Amino acid sequence: MRVKMDGTRNGFGRALERLGSDERVITHGADITSSIRMSDFYTKHPERKNRFFNMGIAEANMALVASGLAKEGKIVFIGSYGVFVTGRNWDQLRTTVCYNNFNVKIADAHGGISVGADGATHQALEEISNMYYLPNMHIAVPCDSIETEKATQAIALVAGPGVIRYARAATPLVTTKDTPYQFGVANVIRYRGEEQNFIEAFEIKLSTDYKLENEDLSIIACGPMVPEAMRATYILKEEYGIETRILDVHTVKPIDKKALIKAADEVGIIVTAEEHQVGGFGNIVAGVIGQGKRYNSPLLMDMIGVPDKFGESGAPWELMKVFGLTGEHIAERAKRLCDRSSWQSS
Repeated sequence: MRVKMDGTRNGFGRALERLGSDERVITHGADITSSIRMSDFYTKHPERKNRFFNMGIAEANMALVASGLAKEGKIVFIGSYGVFVTGRNWDQLRTTVCYNNFNVKIADAHGGISVGADGATHQALEEISNMYYLPNMHIAVPCDSIETEKATQAIALVAGPGVIRYARAATPLVTTKDTPYQFGVANVIRYRGEEQNFIEAFEIKLSTDYKLENEDLSIIACGPMVPEAMRATYILKEEYGIETRILDVHTVKPIDKKALIKAADEVGIIVTAEEHQVGGFGNIVAGVIGQGKRYNSPLLMDMIGVPDKFGESGAPWELMKVFGLTGEHIAERAKRLCDRSSWQSS
């Protein structure tokens, strides 16, 4: 099946350009602008250049300046490599931005292993956890460039701090402008049969609109792992007859607790998938399920992610294979879990 590709950073850029029509929106870069699409804010609109500030390689200062502007009623986007814009300034984000619930929006660019050859020092694999446990923080981890565009606009409208995690490398387009999107509500994705175009083989609904279809397995994923989960779903159905419910958790905080608990109760076999240190996203999901799931219903769970290692240099597609994050790897792990369930119930 054919698939179109586009960088999620392009979706961020399109949204930021549109948001720039609001005079309250201010943007900051940390010695990097065009690569993370922060420059889309002003490239076609030179009159906005006085609302962009290049702060240099000084992420802590950038967060503090943004906080001051937010205190005066501005909506401030700060951006850099995810590993720097959520790491070097973590104390400022915690104590100045989040504690005061300021309207500072973090462009967590080049997230995960999408920066490939830049290597371990530039690959953000910890920031979902680092940001999730900050009070008042909101987190969007969209799956493609179209969903990134929607998520960026949503984060801008939410009162308080927010993070948008997006990638440098091109990834598959698996949603459209007409795909439903609601901040804080996961999407359910179901494979409906092979089509000429990959995207047309799937149906997507808001979790609030979805009814049980007696699936064998649920894959709960975020970011670029959603397209990989879709590939895994195709393999599982066509090769093994396994029906899969995918949850696209594009909003990690506030997370869609009802959708997660419903998947655990109705399906009972869960695989989480993240392009991140294993358990960052997975443990968030497990915690929600552990608190809300019915005690008398069985559950098997596996978590897929980077296995407690730093990143490496290489093409993004190579690193996806190295760390076991591809659709083939997900399908293999999911099949093993389903087999285990059958063995235990026999």
